[in-house]
Amino acid sequence: MSRFAVVGEKQNYHGLCSTPMRRYHAVFVQKNKYTLRTWQTEDAHSLVQELNNKKIWDNCRNVFPHPYRLEHAETFIDLIQKKEGIHDFCIEVNGKAVGNIGFTPGTDVECFNAEVGYVIGEKYWNQGIVTDALQEAIYHYFTYTNTIRIFALVFEHNLPSMRVLEKAGFNKVGIMTKSIFKNGHFTNAHLFELLKNV
Repeated sequence: MSRFAVVGEKQNYHGLCSTPMRRYHAVFVQKNKYTLRTWQTEDAHSLVQELNNKKIWDNCRNVFPHPYRLEHAETFIDLIQKKEGIHDFCIEVNGKAVGNIGFTPGTDVECFNAEVGYVIGEKYWNQGIVTDALQEAIYHYFTYTNTIRIFALVFEHNLPSMRVLEKAGFNKVGIMTKSIFKNGHFTNAHLFELLKNV
């Protein structure tokens, strides 16, 4: 395994909210199964091949489009590249971008929190890639931002995603009853959280 830990400059609190690490084109970690790196414009085509899948859409918020077309991938990568700091981590397998781990920083009184979400192409499910990559992404995010708590919301039927979070060290802290409306039905959301060791 190769890890390139110095990818940003850690910021001080200064009485303010979490400040993101500076943007670099970087490889964060390189392992036998995958590479975790920043996104590049040319990743759009492979992203479409992997994410144009209703099974994936069924477990995501509706802001994630289906069918997933090239213009959606291009817009997604463009938005990532315009962010200040690195909040999204590309999962690369065999030279192709196949998934994402993304953090959404909190605001106001929740400004030291971040929500995490992740997605990967179906052919890479149940291989341990997302679990390992999530742990690596969290390591970097905790190291290079002032975030002290990361949380995730999971649809009740998505048991594999819950197992990913549990293996990555998250604890389930609650169930939000009928908080999700998807595919014409209400469902519960399970809330998981992970605290930084300080």
